[in-house]
Amino acid sequence: MYGRNREREAIGRLLADAREGRSGVLVLRGEAGIGKSALLRHAAATATSPATAATPTSAATPATATRLATAAAPAPMRVLACAGVESEVEHAFSGLLGLLRPVLDRLDALPGVQAEALRGALGLTRSPASDHLVAAAVLTLLAAVAADRPLLVTVDDVQWLDRASAAALLFAARRLADEPVAMLLAVREPEPPPVNTAGLTELALDGLPPEDAARLLDAHGWTLPDRRRDAIVAAAGGNPLALIELARLHEPDRAMPDLAMPDLAMLGTLPVSARVRAAFLRQVDALSADGRAALLVAAAEETGDAGTVLGAAARLGLPADALNGAQGSGLVHLGGIDLRFRHPLLRSAVYADASFDRRRAAHLAIAEHLGAAGEDDRATWHRAVVTTTPDERIAAALERSADAARRRGGAAAAISVLRQAARLSESPADRRHRTVTAAFVALDAGRPGLARTLVDQVMAEPVPAVTLAQLNGTIELYGGDPAIAFAHLTRCAELLASAEPEEAAWTLLLAAGSALRAGDMEATLRATRRITALACSPATLRAAEGLLGGFEGIVTGAELWELPAALPAGRGGGDERQWMWATVIGWMGPDDRQALRLAESTGRRVRAEGSAALLTEVLSYHADIEFRLGRWAEGAAHAEEGLRFSYETGQQGWTATFLAQSARFAAVRGDAAACRRYAREALEVAFPLRERAAAATATGALGLLALGEGASAEAFAELMRLFERGAPHANDFVALTMLPDLVEAAVRAGDPEPARRIVRAVESRTGGVRGPAALAGKHRSHALLSDDAHAESHYRSALACFGPDQRPFDRARTELLYGEWLHREHRRAEAQAMLGAASETFDALGAEPWARRARDRFRAAGGGPPRRSRCVAALLSPQEREVSRLAARGLSNREIGARMHLSPRTVGSHLYRAFPKLGISTRAQLRDLDLD
Repeated sequence: MYGRNREREAIGRLLADAREGRSGVLVLRGEAGIGKSALLRHAAATATSPATAATPTSAATPATATRLATAAAPAPMRVLACAGVESEVEHAFSGLLGLLRPVLDRLDALPGVQAEALRGALGLTRSPASDHLVAAAVLTLLAAVAADRPLLVTVDDVQWLDRASAAALLFAARRLADEPVAMLLAVREPEPPPVNTAGLTELALDGLPPEDAARLLDAHGWTLPDRRRDAIVAAAGGNPLALIELARLHEPDRAMPDLAMPDLAMLGTLPVSARVRAAFLRQVDALSADGRAALLVAAAEETGDAGTVLGAAARLGLPADALNGAQGSGLVHLGGIDLRFRHPLLRSAVYADASFDRRRAAHLAIAEHLGAAGEDDRATWHRAVVTTTPDERIAAALERSADAARRRGGAAAAISVLRQAARLSESPADRRHRTVTAAFVALDAGRPGLARTLVDQVMAEPVPAVTLAQLNGTIELYGGDPAIAFAHLTRCAELLASAEPEEAAWTLLLAAGSALRAGDMEATLRATRRITALACSPATLRAAEGLLGGFEGIVTGAELWELPAALPAGRGGGDERQWMWATVIGWMGPDDRQALRLAESTGRRVRAEGSAALLTEVLSYHADIEFRLGRWAEGAAHAEEGLRFSYETGQQGWTATFLAQSARFAAVRGDAAACRRYAREALEVAFPLRERAAAATATGALGLLALGEGASAEAFAELMRLFERGAPHANDFVALTMLPDLVEAAVRAGDPEPARRIVRAVESRTGGVRGPAALAGKHRSHALLSDDAHAESHYRSALACFGPDQRPFDRARTELLYGEWLHREHRRAEAQAMLGAASETFDALGAEPWARRARDRFRAAGGGPPRRSRCVAALLSPQEREVSRLAARGLSNREIGARMHLSPRTVGSHLYRAFPKLGISTRAQLRDLDLD
């Protein structure tokens, strides 16, 4: 390898970290031929070498160079590798199968449900699977393989990897932590990868500098005068593959007149990829006609299976030795059952240069061979690729193949196959049906952007109005404007009301949620009331009553747990919808602990079913409930997980929500930099989409931050935005929950009158809301605004609204304000009791700005050092706290890992770090601690 010191140094660090038990991911980006594949080979050679320690490069920092130079020779790592193939991008989990084939004997080490899902995804069994279960299984399997010795995973041409495989690998990449696993991904520019790699460490590759390029040319026997060599290097942009392939075209030391370079005509203004293709094709042209035909079959066959290539070539009447010329010239490597091209660009050049008739013959020969071997789905795909006229037989076979792909968890492949089936449909009705089905699959997979593209394709056709309304409404709900989503979904519900009242009720539930996010409480209530007028089952009507009386807990706790079984099944046949009903009602209700248990139960079911769209929504409820319960570490972790999923699936509305929730968690902890960063990013996403709930939450987080810092006027200015009717920050629901914060900011800023007017206006609109949280907020607001004769009764009424372990932050805020009032009234002993309790709770929560204020007021009231909380969970990171909590309940590392999408090793590492912080040494001692 010539040059690339910076890149080799980065790879060396990645491998060194993996050998020391720290996982890492590095994404290499660059144009075709820039050296990504060579760096992957270098990484694999370095990883597997038993006798060569990492060698410091000239670009190494002194500290790194010293560490690498003095390190003992590392033990060989295991390497798993695969590469995306352009023609294989539609085959679900094909890349994953290539990567994991050497370690499939380790599947029994996985939890049973994960092992079965992965077997189904890889086609080893006919078991159904969800993409989330498959992704979790990949994470667990990589960790299990790495338990024997450090592991390097390399993936070349990620942009051509099938989306199902790419999503599973990126899921693992983002969640590897304490495993000895290094992951190296190569992505060709400018093609976009099939999944979002945002958040991963990236390294962009440029062309070689002139001196390294000259050494490369010399090594390939092409010595030229400096002027000509520099011109060639400049024309090729320092692209190593371009230089190598150009060198292959010429005899060493061949005299070449200035500019008279017919073999290098491609050096003008063509992009490097075109130049390299031209160089490759000159080498292909040197083969015999039979050799070129056999090479085209190899390029059209997507898996690199030598038996399939040779079998198809034989069906074209080609001799058995037709590939010998290509193998002898180094264009392909034939080893055992595998056939590999020297470079992926060579493969695409061979395929693209062939006429359609030649490509058609190659694909049909492959299809004939695969059909005889019983691989009907792949055979159908090859026939479809070269079919130019509608063919209902092939279209129907493709549709069946798409159903199989969905059962295996390959939603992305199913969408592509359905689109191909739509193209080959003979009737307009079948074409519309298959395109619309593909759109619904895309929505269920959490890909609203693709669904929108598919809907646009059928907008001009006579698609049923109810179908278009449902599609457009769901698209807007997940990736667009919630106000528009409300309009489409309510129209859809009215069209469904007579024939399918249960489906109409579910659609109205979605509409109510979209109106809530758009900041329209009236529309939310209107959609919910409409459910009660439908001819639905008694359980559905009772659920609607529960939504309308959610704050008061109209539906009892026992009823909530019985509700999913009582509700009719949805169209999909699973029970995720029924559990979502219960979760939404619980989220609105007064019992936050019950709401959390419901969200956990629903989350497990949605993960098992693999609905990315519903999972993001469940995670938002989960994080919000945990905020109320003071489980901020777990809530922040769920918001972070939801944010990752929203990025991976392109659900921008949820991206804004999770960013806003993260800003709120940072605000109450006093992390000003993180709060402002999250809030800014949330508002940037929320404003164009009119996601007013997210915008209000982010703005409210800035107000809370300022209030905690003592900047009362700034806090009041931020919080006032929530109450400006029609403003992009305004949302009635969020504003109601933050009304006491606005009042406190106004009073502390010395100008309570604006807050007094807002309290009157809000109470006139929400007078019927009588849940304990709303009543507590109302009393706290009135206590702040009342004269001394009435303040105390409001403080006591507010505190009486809080049940055991409910809303600890709000309760402590009320205790703090009441304690300050008692101190002003010279009732020091009572003030000390209130302020001490508030200080203890704030300490336990990690609400440092509020804890400082409470401690200061406690000392001012004559108290000594306030008693610290018995809760020690605030000492832990979010994942350490959740792992410890589950371990305290008796779950094993394996069970915890399956639940949290972590490897057992990572679970063990979290406990190893948590025990010293908690002052314990055994697992049994966790049961004696307050970890909630």
